[in-house]
Amino acid sequence: MSDVKNYTAGDGPATPSLNDLLTTRQAAEATGHTVQTLNQYRSWRTTGQYPDAGPEFVKLGRAVFYTRAAVDAYVANRRG
Repeated sequence: MSDVKNYTAGDGPATPSLNDLLTTRQAAEATGHTVQTLNQYRSWRTTGQYPDAGPEFVKLGRAVFYTRAAVDAYVANRRG
C-alpha cells in the first residue's frame, strides 16, 4: 500500500486571500522596521538561527509576503 497521501482543496491550513497579504515594504511600515531589517529577520528564520525573529512570512514563488494577521500578532507581542 502506498504512503502517498492525496490532498484535496479542503486539506491543510487555510490559504490567505491576496487582500490579506502585505509586501515587505508594507510590513516594514506596519512594524516600524526597515525593509532591510525584515530581510535579515527572514534570513534568520529560514536558517534557524533565530526562528522567532520578525513576523512569519509566506513565499509565493520568489515573492515574499506577510499575512496581515502575522504582522498584527508580531506588533502586539512587541508591545508587551
